[in-house]
Amino acid sequence: MGWVLGDIRSLRGTEPASSRREVNAKTRAVWKELKALLRAEQLSRINAMRAAALSCKGDVFDALNGGASR
Repeated sequence: MGWVLGDIRSLRGTEPASSRREVNAKTRAVWKELKALLRAEQLSRINAMRAAALSCKGDVFDALNGGASR
């Protein structure tokens, strides 16, 4: 998960530029908060996001944000 330690950026060609800008705007604050956390909490949130995605239960963005899906 190298993207976790680097900068947030969308994969080019996966969605229209307008959608990419909207998603980037919504995720910047969460990304900044996630990077400011201790590594253990970062990993906890990433694992919660992964569990939500694999189970198709809960919202992966909420899990990454430390929300109810955790």
